[in-house]
Amino acid sequence: MSFSIEVRFLGGLTESQQTIFDEAACRWQEIITGDLPSVQLANGDIIDNVRIDAQGASIDGASGILGQAGPTQLRAGSFLPATGIMRFDSADLARLEAENSLVDVIIHEMGHVLGFGTLWSTQFLNLISNEGSENPVFIGANAIREYNVLTNNDESNPVPLANTGGPGTRDGHWRELTFDNELMTGFIDDGDNPISKLSIAAFEDMGYEVAYSAANTYTLPDPMQLALKELKENNQCKMCSRKILRCDPIILPESAYLN
Repeated sequence: MSFSIEVRFLGGLTESQQTIFDEAACRWQEIITGDLPSVQLANGDIIDNVRIDAQGASIDGASGILGQAGPTQLRAGSFLPATGIMRFDSADLARLEAENSLVDVIIHEMGHVLGFGTLWSTQFLNLISNEGSENPVFIGANAIREYNVLTNNDESNPVPLANTGGPGTRDGHWRELTFDNELMTGFIDDGDNPISKLSIAAFEDMGYEVAYSAANTYTLPDPMQLALKELKENNQCKMCSRKILRCDPIILPESAYLN
């Protein structure tokens, strides 16, 4: 068996938008490969790997609250998600689709549903040090290895995390002024937004089986050029600024496991 994501559409999405959600699920299925234990929810639903409820809704118009995305029910012990939600403002979905940004945004947000940045705290996977400080860092061993490859450094340095932005950005992404256009920073860039081996390593640190061969080509940006880059609020809101809401997931009982 291999990893699979079931996207359950609950309305409010156009056919082209549903296709983008399906494409995002396929992208993560290339990256995460190992089957997760099946669980049965309280309502009797059986979840093979992960089920995500996707919905478009009228919230507050374009460029306001983007919506809500994150895991909603977690497996006991591993804390890996069984279910999640991706509910976005219909006006923002249309705007992002017109700007050709929606694919990257949906892949990015689906990564958060799978646990990237949303399950790193001491409450769950304990993969952050200095959370809430001026220098939060990711301390998973696999991500540290890949970061040191990127920096050509023999030392085991932890990975810099976002230390700016609202609660939807800070501590839950790679640091923009280190990683620039990597997809799992909190800011979207014009052009390519690759998923690097660094991000894939973070999922391995979370407990998933992964395929590093699914990574996009990525190198760290030139520091001189990056120092000149201005972080713009209208870019931040396309990903995970304070305008994207997170969830408070519940942990399923051990009895939910079917095998």
